[in-house]
Amino acid sequence: MAETILPWQVAQWDQLIRAQDEGRLGHALLLSGPGGIGKQRFARALMHWLLCEQPAAQGACGSCRSCRFGLDNPDVHIIEPPEGKRQIGVDQVRELVGVSAQTAHRSGGRKVILIQPADAMNTNTANALLKTLEEPTGDTVLILISDEPARLLPTIRSRCQQIPFPIPARQLALDWLKMTVAEPQQCEVCLDEAGGRPLAAQALFENDGLAARQRCDETLQGWVEGQLNLSQASDALKEFELDFLLEWLAQRSHHLLLAVMGGEGYSVNTVWQRWLNRPAADILSFQQQVLELRAQVQRGVAVNRTLTMESLLLAWIASSKQRAGLGL
Repeated sequence: MAETILPWQVAQWDQLIRAQDEGRLGHALLLSGPGGIGKQRFARALMHWLLCEQPAAQGACGSCRSCRFGLDNPDVHIIEPPEGKRQIGVDQVRELVGVSAQTAHRSGGRKVILIQPADAMNTNTANALLKTLEEPTGDTVLILISDEPARLLPTIRSRCQQIPFPIPARQLALDWLKMTVAEPQQCEVCLDEAGGRPLAAQALFENDGLAARQRCDETLQGWVEGQLNLSQASDALKEFELDFLLEWLAQRSHHLLLAVMGGEGYSVNTVWQRWLNRPAADILSFQQQVLELRAQVQRGVAVNRTLTMESLLLAWIASSKQRAGLGL
């Protein structure tokens, strides 16, 4: 069965359909936007459509030989970090030169190469990709997926047709979420926790993410109120992956910053309300520190997990103690 796009992706889909009809479809497409909004799903639908023998404006037919192959289609090539790795290897990308030179298995058809996430390429890997981008073959389409396109080389971005995916309108996201989770009454909370990203909200619900974040909040509260020392607080957070903890801190500080700056519709939970009088500059500085650490982790930079969490706990509470007189 062919993949279908999500309700908030219609404009991007129509843009590409028109480009194809008018002969303007680029040989390299960059799908960019925050994680958790369905870029991978869109890319799969687009791959099926590009390879379909009987494509329609609404998508692939789902029944032709190419569609029945799905992602096992010999003309589909997916490049992603190897299992257990965070980076795409330069040799993986170098193989694309040979792939793009091959003839498509279906006469008159295309080859589609998906690189996900494109952010996982270091400078050497990205430079290797440039050869394929600079010398495209007529029957090959490259699709790059990126949560943070600013991390890509400017020369990569400039050679791609850019398709941005913003966070969808709240009501549209809520309507979809209510049809996909077992407890619709949790949808608004999940969507807020996920920063408006519907698939991230769905994952929070399905993986008991709300309860996990609550436990993190309680640990932070225990540390701030002196019920836990630094080592105990850090140990209590060891049950969670570092990616999860950095996402939690990034989301919490983001919501706090918006609330402090008077953003309508933004609230913070009781644990974080004590910092509503904290200067926005302090919150922004902490948020940037979290985001920089998260970017390092995503790039595969080795970090000491314990020292990372302890430094963040100390960084967060330092100015709070000075300004609010909180004790350890």
